[in-house]
Amino acid sequence: MIEIVDKEKEQIRQWGREVDGDRTIRYTTTGHSMDEPFKAFAELVTELAPNVRLKKDGDASVSLPTLFVGRHVAYQALPLDRELALFLDVLGDGDAFADQIAPNVRQRLSQLRAPALVKVYITPHCPFCPTAVSILLGLAACSDQVRVTVIDGELFLEAAQNDRISAAPTVILDDQFRWTGSLDAGELVTLMLDRDPADLGAEALKGMIEDGNAEGVAGMMAECQKMFPAFIELLIHPRWSVRLGAMVVFESLVEIDLGLAALVHEPLVAVFADVDDMVKGDLLHVLGESGNKAALPFLRTVVTGAYDDEVQSAADEAIEKIE
Repeated sequence: MIEIVDKEKEQIRQWGREVDGDRTIRYTTTGHSMDEPFKAFAELVTELAPNVRLKKDGDASVSLPTLFVGRHVAYQALPLDRELALFLDVLGDGDAFADQIAPNVRQRLSQLRAPALVKVYITPHCPFCPTAVSILLGLAACSDQVRVTVIDGELFLEAAQNDRISAAPTVILDDQFRWTGSLDAGELVTLMLDRDPADLGAEALKGMIEDGNAEGVAGMMAECQKMFPAFIELLIHPRWSVRLGAMVVFESLVEIDLGLAALVHEPLVAVFADVDDMVKGDLLHVLGESGNKAALPFLRTVVTGAYDDEVQSAADEAIEKIE
């Protein structure tokens, strides 16, 4: 169990007396051994600062227990010691760190079209980590496209090992680019803007869709004239709500660029055998919407093959749609 010392408790009480209005901490549990300490920390904050409300998030797509605060800020870390003040500041005001970001960097941030998923690995008592975290909280305050996750690399050692973390702070953008040590906000934003949209990960695209910007995802693919690999990942995602969002994107793509939409045929056929029947039905629906006659031979093999009746029916409907 994580111990919260009296000094930290008094820090939370004092913050609670000074902040105006109600605030909310959302949290999620994942069946991890650290679920209870995270919940206990959040409950303690609400006990010491009665204007803070606690809400359990049952549908968060995270693999570790998480506290959600501010604008697109997630803590997979118990914010104690040097990190507590930062956590309380962003809980009190999502814009708390915006003034750390230079005006020219803020202006460039406004050009971001796709979410930038940023992870920062910290360790307890790290003297440099709060500076990196505060810069990232500032970027998140200046743009809803910046999604920040703060991870305690000692608390979640397996996650740190998977991300090949050897020092703190380490900042990772879109699981591709990384910095260790000193962080320059301008350089990070430059990289965000220079990314190839086709290289965006599934989580970034899912974030756009969940924010109601399915048409934006379709527009990016049309502009790049590419079917993004991560988009295919969303079409075969095991969760129905994610697949539904991806299908909404595809409907928009059909309206914007039917020729590009037709290219969904080959990647979907390639993964068809590896997904379950529920997903198969959705993929067949997408193939029908694509209007690509090149899909007809495959669809006919599904109709006559050893598939579930509902899958065969979906293939029949797709054939009718194309013909």
